[in-house]
Amino acid sequence: MTMDALDLRIVAALQADGSLTKAELAEAVGSTPSTCLRRVAELRRSGVLINCVYLADPAKLGRGIRAIITVTTRNHTKDLRTSFSSRISEEPAITQAYGVTGELDAVLIGHFTDMEEYQGLCDRLFDSDQDVVRYTTLFAVETYKETTAVEPAVIG
Repeated sequence: MTMDALDLRIVAALQADGSLTKAELAEAVGSTPSTCLRRVAELRRSGVLINCVYLADPAKLGRGIRAIITVTTRNHTKDLRTSFSSRISEEPAITQAYGVTGELDAVLIGHFTDMEEYQGLCDRLFDSDQDVVRYTTLFAVETYKETTAVEPAVIG
């Protein structure tokens, strides 16, 4: 899909506030509600816009401990990666998980209620997995930037 300036303004506005009505969106991007409705439908159909969600404050939901966990594994077969990924997806404290290149094999972001929950997760996911060579956890103590918005690449 080729996007024009209006599409980019719509994407930016909806990333900032997905609850905008079509009239509010039209005003924010300088268009009409009917045009916005049509454009949003096309952006969804083409996969540019993939979800409309509210973001919750983890601390206000009792998950105030934020951890970044890096994992190194012994083997990198597809079956082992799939099994590991499956176990991660079942963990409610893990909100983001990535297979990565380089010296590490996975990076996980988790929000924990307390250190007991964190330790239980480590016992389940890492300590009992013969393929996990090492895991390291960094606990976030300050937030410098946190956004879900993706800026479009400048093309051309």
